[in-house]
Amino acid sequence: MSQTISVGVVGPSYWTYMATVMAECLDAVTKSNRIETGQVPGGVFHDARTFSELALEATGSSMPENPPASLNAYGIAAEVIRRSFGEVLKNRKEVDQRLAAYADFIRRLDEPRTLHQREHQTAENLQTFFLDLKEQGEAEAYESSIAFGTVPVGLRNSA
Repeated sequence: MSQTISVGVVGPSYWTYMATVMAECLDAVTKSNRIETGQVPGGVFHDARTFSELALEATGSSMPENPPASLNAYGIAAEVIRRSFGEVLKNRKEVDQRLAAYADFIRRLDEPRTLHQREHQTAENLQTFFLDLKEQGEAEAYESSIAFGTVPVGLRNSA
C-alpha cells in the first residue's frame, strides 16, 4: 500500500530541509568549481531529484505519473523561479526550459567533475533557487504556526 501526501499539505515548507542542504552544497560547488563524490548527502540528493522530476513531469504533454504531486511541485518551482531572479518570464516555456536545465544538473550531481562555464552558472542559479525555496518554506511554516497559535515563546509580543 502506498501513501500519498495530500497536495494541500505539501507546500514549500515540506522541502525546506532539502533546500537548505542543497544551497549549502551548491555553495561549495560554486566556490570550488567542482563536484565531488558524495558532496550531496544521499537522502537530500534523492529528495532534490524527486522534487525536480515531479516539477519537470508537469512540463510535458503527457500525463504525469502523479498529476497532483507534479502540478504541486511545478507550481512551487515556478513561483520560486519567478521570485528568486526578479525576472518577468515571458511565458511558461521559459519556466519549463529553466526547470529542464535544473533537473539535468541535479541528476548529474553525483558525477565528479570540474564545471564548465555554463554548469557553473547553472549551479549559481540553483543555489539561489534553493535559498529562495528555503525562505519560502520557512515563511510558510511560520505563517502556519501563527494560524494555529504555536508561535515560539521568544517571538511573542510582550504585553
